[in-house]
Amino acid sequence: MKRKRSSGPSTRARTRIDVTTVRTRFATFAVAATSKGIASIFPVRGIAITTAKASRDPALGRRIRAGAELKFHSASAAHPAALSRATAALRAYASGRTRRLPALDLEGTPFQVKVWERLCAIPSGKTISYGELAASIGRPKAARAVGAAVGANPVPILVPCHRVIGVNGSLTGFGLGLPMKKALLSHEGRKEA
Repeated sequence: MKRKRSSGPSTRARTRIDVTTVRTRFATFAVAATSKGIASIFPVRGIAITTAKASRDPALGRRIRAGAELKFHSASAAHPAALSRATAALRAYASGRTRRLPALDLEGTPFQVKVWERLCAIPSGKTISYGELAASIGRPKAARAVGAAVGANPVPILVPCHRVIGVNGSLTGFGLGLPMKKALLSHEGRKEA
């Protein structure tokens, strides 16, 4: 996972983002990828994804405003390689198969990227608190900042922000909703405390 910064809109204007939808047992998700890797995953209603829906996703919205081109693919069509790997990884997770995380193309601050990288190291079925996550990146007093970075994760589920819980073991905020967080942790074999 690399931190990406551009010198302005013209740098990203040539970026193409391929987008499709994937139905899983949890929800239907839009999956977006550049030629470098997964850029975003977000839930959608139905299988139709539009530029307007994609623009509401914070990660894609920034790229669209900077001039990125969106190319939509039907769920049943052949996809570019990075998008195929992204959809395969999401399907594998939902079906309970482990699969190596494909390449990511995430934009964020150095702090956010550090948090997201650490999230990827939390094993399936395990959880840690925001404070433990902050301590693990060498910032033990930055639990709130870590929480904000976790909340800004553009690739939920595959970059497993759902594995971060409250210090008392409670299921705290999750961008996809607490019922989804509970379902994901249950899917991974975590028992309720």
